[in-house]
Amino acid sequence: MTKKQKTAAAWTVVIIAFFGGFALANVQNKVPPVIDVVMAYFNIGETDAGWLTSVFTIMGMITAIPASMLMHKMGPKKIGVISLACAAVGGIIGAFATELWVLMATRVLEGVGVGMIAVVGPTVISMWFPAEKRGLPMGLWGSWMMCSQTLLFFIGGGLSTAFGWQGVWWFCVAFCVIVLILYMWKVDAPPEGTPNYAEGEDEEEFKLGDGFKSASTWILTIAGTIFTFCCFGFATYISLYWAQTLFGGDMNQSNWWVSVMYAIEIPVVIFIGWLLNHIKLKNRRFVGVIGFLLYTFILFFCFRMEEPGLILPFILIYPFLEGSIPTVYWTLCPSTAKSPEYSGTAIGILNVGLNIGTLLGPPVTGFFIENYGWATATIPLAIASVLGAIAFFFVKTYDHDSDKATARATGIEEDLTQAAV
Repeated sequence: MTKKQKTAAAWTVVIIAFFGGFALANVQNKVPPVIDVVMAYFNIGETDAGWLTSVFTIMGMITAIPASMLMHKMGPKKIGVISLACAAVGGIIGAFATELWVLMATRVLEGVGVGMIAVVGPTVISMWFPAEKRGLPMGLWGSWMMCSQTLLFFIGGGLSTAFGWQGVWWFCVAFCVIVLILYMWKVDAPPEGTPNYAEGEDEEEFKLGDGFKSASTWILTIAGTIFTFCCFGFATYISLYWAQTLFGGDMNQSNWWVSVMYAIEIPVVIFIGWLLNHIKLKNRRFVGVIGFLLYTFILFFCFRMEEPGLILPFILIYPFLEGSIPTVYWTLCPSTAKSPEYSGTAIGILNVGLNIGTLLGPPVTGFFIENYGWATATIPLAIASVLGAIAFFFVKTYDHDSDKATARATGIEEDLTQAAV
C-alpha cells in the first residue's frame, strides 16, 4: 500500500472502532436520560437508580484484563464482535424486564461488552498510529462518551414518551447490531507490510505479567478511576437536579440542555487531541493536571446552581474542563507500558480503573444527595478531582521508537514483493 492508502485504511478502522465505542457508550449511558421514568416504573430511589448505571461495570472490571489477553491472541475484530453481541443480547433481555433484579442482571451482561470494547478501541489506535500521532485519533475516541450523552439526552425524552424507557433500550440494541456488521467488515490489526506500533520486536517473548510492572500505568489508572467517579457521579444526576431545581420537574427541558453541553464537548475533545499531537509526549500529562484542577471548581458548583440564567455559562465552560482529561489519559496510556507489546495490557489495566470509578460514582453521589442534599454531594466530587490532578503529575511515559515498527513493516513488505515476483 502507498502511504496515502495506509493512512486512509488507518482512519477507516479508527472511525469504525469509534462507532463501536459510541454504541457501547449508549448502552452505558441509557439510564440517566430516562432516570425519572425508570425510577417510577420500578418504584426505586436515587441510590438504586445509581446502581443501574454502575452495576454493569462489575463485568467491565472483570473482563478488561482478559480482553487485553484475548486481543493479543484473537485480534480486535473478534473481540469487538463479541462485545457488541453481548451488549445487544443484554439490551434485548432488559427491554422485557419487569423486575428490578432482572434489569440489574442484564446490565452485568452489557458490562461484558463495554469492558471489552473499551480495550479494543484504544488498542486498535495504538496499532495503527505511532505515539507522536495518537493525539487526534485518541481525541476522537475520547469523544465516545460525549457523543452518546449528547444523543441520548436529546432523544431519550421523546423515545420514553412514545415507547416508555424500553424505547431507549431498543434504540441501543439496533445501534449495536449495525456497528457489529461494520466491525466484521473492516476492523482488524494492520496487515503484513503495514507498521503495527503496538507490536514488539519479538512477539514470542510476550509475557502478560510483565505488562503489570509499569508503575506509571497504575498511576494513570488511579487518575482515570477518579475521573470516571467524578464524571459519572455528575452525569447521572445533573439532568434530574436541573429538572427539580430549575424547570419545575420538566426532564425533557433539562435533558435538552445536557445534550447541548455534551454536544459542545465533542469538538472540544477532538481539538484537545489535535493539540496533544503538538506537545511533547513527556509534557502531555500537564494538560491532565491543569484539566483536573479546573474541573474541581465546576464540580463544586454543579449541584449548587439555583438560577436558570447560570445554565448557559455552565454548559459553555464545563466541556473544556471535563473534555481534556479523558483525551489525555487515552493518549498517554499505551506509552505508559515499558514496551509496545504491553500497550494492550496497559489499556486493560486502565479500563479496570475506569470501571471502578463508574461503579462507585453514581451510588456514592446518590447516597450524599439522598442523605445530605444536593450541595453536600459536590464535596466528595471536588476532593476527588484534586487527587486526580496529583496523580496525573506523576505519570511517566516511555519512548517505543516507532521507527522500528516502520522498519519491520518495510522489511516484510519487501519480502512479500520479492516472493510475488
